[in-house]
Amino acid sequence: MADDDETPTDERGSGGRGVQRRRVLATAAGVAGLAGCLSFASTESPSTETATPTDDDEFSDPGTETETPDDDPEPFPDGGAVAFVYDDGPLSDYTKAFPAHRAFDAPATSCIVPEWIGTSRSTGEMMAVDHLEELAAAGWEIASHTSGHEPLGSFELTADAAAGDSRVYPAEIRHGHHPGKPVEITDGDRTVATTVAGSGRDESGESYVELAESLDTAFAAGDSEIRHPPELMAETLQESKQALERRGFEVSTLLAPYDQFDAYSARFASEYYEVVANGDHGSIITYPGEYEPLWTQRDYFVEYTSRETVQSALDEVAATGGLGVLGAHTFKEEVTEARIRETLEWIEDRGIEVLTMGEAARRFEASEA
Repeated sequence: MADDDETPTDERGSGGRGVQRRRVLATAAGVAGLAGCLSFASTESPSTETATPTDDDEFSDPGTETETPDDDPEPFPDGGAVAFVYDDGPLSDYTKAFPAHRAFDAPATSCIVPEWIGTSRSTGEMMAVDHLEELAAAGWEIASHTSGHEPLGSFELTADAAAGDSRVYPAEIRHGHHPGKPVEITDGDRTVATTVAGSGRDESGESYVELAESLDTAFAAGDSEIRHPPELMAETLQESKQALERRGFEVSTLLAPYDQFDAYSARFASEYYEVVANGDHGSIITYPGEYEPLWTQRDYFVEYTSRETVQSALDEVAATGGLGVLGAHTFKEEVTEARIRETLEWIEDRGIEVLTMGEAARRFEASEA
């Protein structure tokens, strides 16, 4: 099984984010009807109690308000702009990406899981606080990737679950990467709170999430889903922002783990963040007139794609004055400093401006007003 901080090749957050968002919008009435039955349907905001600082938290709690620049943002570039948004905060953001960007005087956005700062994982060493401070001093944006890389999406069950079952078969098994975390199984009328025990594949090769407790009621495929409960959703989003702000970084951007973001995710993310860098993952470019900050388009520029596809997308950015968002896991072998420099050269050749995700979003949204 792949490590929880990596997007496996055969389990990419495909679910089709653009398709998913259009499905959400097209079925808004149905979602609203379902919401009336679910625990998150209350109009009250998720809990905003301040997380208790740990011993290494040296900064005072800044609260949950996102700072808004006093001055109006500069106009969005006529020739378009791109933002590089890097996942997870590995040391390779500093050793591979930072030198390439510095050579072009171009910023980027590094998305951090606070629990991982200064640690060693199966994918390699993670950046320490001093690395993040150096990036920020050079104009990079430090963004949130949740407090523990928890999936924010809700995933439909693809097989019936009977009373007494301790396995469920969702469309995505991301929750299974987080043993010990609470989850809910719900069909809108009934909600069962339980805990993740793990994940695996059965004898037929189907992927499942293992639950710590057996279900006491049945749930029908297609009508039921698995998700983290509202309390954990609010906690992982708020605590990540606060942990980074206690270390002196201004945080207004969120990157959803596993590229999974939906209407349930947006319900909570909007309480703490101005921008979700991959809310509508699946395409590099957002065209003028189509921008919604929580549903930013993003796709990878080395992984899962070709040079020709990326160059074509950059041509579209330049021709339309659109916003391109380029993602990468720099710990991956194929994501090299040379490939990042090559992409920056293509951008420079087309006269496209490079901005951080937060700055690009503010300027692009202002141009839409």
